[in-house]
Amino acid sequence: MIRKWWSPQKWASFWLLFFSTVFILWVPTTGYRNIVGPKHFFFLGASGVFLLGCIPALWQRPKLSKKDWIPFAFAGAFLFMALLSALASEYPELVWLGNRRNEGFLTLAVYMLLFCAMALWGEVGKYQKIGLGITGIVTLILVCFQFFQFNPLNLFPEDLRFHDRSLKYSGEYMGTIGNVDLLSAFLTMATLFLLGTYAVDQKRSRFFCLIAGGASWMALVCSEVSAGPVAIGLCLAILFPLCLYKGIGIDRMGEILGVLLLGILGKSALGYAYDGTTLTTWLRWGAVQWILTILTALAFASGIWLRPLKGRAFPKLTKILLLVILIGVLLVLVFFWFYSGENATLSGLSQLLHGNPPDTLGSSRIAIWKEAVKLGMEEPLLGGGPDTYQRRSEIIFTRELPNGNVRRTSVDAAHNEYLNLWVNVGLPAMLFYLGLLAAVLIPALKNLKEEKLPLVLAVLGYGIHALFGISQSVVSPLFYLLLGALAYQNRRI
Repeated sequence: MIRKWWSPQKWASFWLLFFSTVFILWVPTTGYRNIVGPKHFFFLGASGVFLLGCIPALWQRPKLSKKDWIPFAFAGAFLFMALLSALASEYPELVWLGNRRNEGFLTLAVYMLLFCAMALWGEVGKYQKIGLGITGIVTLILVCFQFFQFNPLNLFPEDLRFHDRSLKYSGEYMGTIGNVDLLSAFLTMATLFLLGTYAVDQKRSRFFCLIAGGASWMALVCSEVSAGPVAIGLCLAILFPLCLYKGIGIDRMGEILGVLLLGILGKSALGYAYDGTTLTTWLRWGAVQWILTILTALAFASGIWLRPLKGRAFPKLTKILLLVILIGVLLVLVFFWFYSGENATLSGLSQLLHGNPPDTLGSSRIAIWKEAVKLGMEEPLLGGGPDTYQRRSEIIFTRELPNGNVRRTSVDAAHNEYLNLWVNVGLPAMLFYLGLLAAVLIPALKNLKEEKLPLVLAVLGYGIHALFGISQSVVSPLFYLLLGALAYQNRRI
């Protein structure tokens, strides 16, 4: 009787739905001043219930081939090295429960266990897609209110708003997650997963996924975090030739491109200025907006032309596309190489190609990465211990506020998840982590099927975003659940 309504697959699917909806949208009554702690304890409690519920299923776990065991072996090796790092650390008071990022050994262990549970039983169905779509739409509504200086749900302290970022408070807050970099990581996964679902799903709910994917994209654009759009752009550039080669989702690429361009058009047409108290907005319309309008219309119109191409593969056209992409990349690199204008970002990218990037490039990420490499070389085998980055970093950023006060901020993460692992738990652990990602992504790309595309997009997108982002338990659990679900599909499909 119990088997009719309970199975390991249903249990895992329910918790994927829970983490992508309730967990992401829940906000403690304390608001942003103390959002991380309550969400972290919520993560530990919910994960504990999920993992305890998986114990009875271990007696009926599926039979795994030697190839199927590879991701589990990498996860186990990573966790073993993290344990050695914690045992050898000079900061025993931090390594088990964590420091400011709450990513001590306990959190890393829960991440790996979530992955393993989903890799064994993690089916993704209609309810998970709809749930993530609802979260994306709710997030957009909330982000719009916050962008225009409203404070729904009292998420900000009464005297602060989004545009007070870096003026009256350190960092940038938005959505129900807090830190916009973490929000960007979530919205990157949501946008790619939902648009990927629209590309391959045959059910009527696919139109909801297109709308929800567009909502997630619009929320990401409004957050003004460049890492998200960059990750989505690179992810699509990598996977589109493969989809063209295999004939997957080609007939719906016009609508997807149209939705992405529509989001860019909407944000570019919004002019605004903030003077410290009042937000002034206006419609900005010129040549750029007209070009984006034409491109958006052409993208949606191309959907009609692409419809008959459903299921058709284009290997020759793929080779031409790859050549065009390569030429485009070379032209961009040549432009940056010879750039001599006054734009600080473009000038910084030009200096990056010449081997001397300014430390301030990418919100001072270059300075942070240089120090991260230095710290990694100091303790290459085991690192300083889980979540001990802040104790070892010597970088202090100072900012003069409008009232004359000076705010000093220390660095508690490398703003690159891979470098962060190297510094905290050592180079071998980082390599085992990369091995885990490769052990899941490479088989999925080699045997790419329509059912896998949404998960491949979300996992690869997060992996690219991680090059510029930070890991924390308010978002990262969803990534490990999706990574595990992709490993499950590799075995089943």
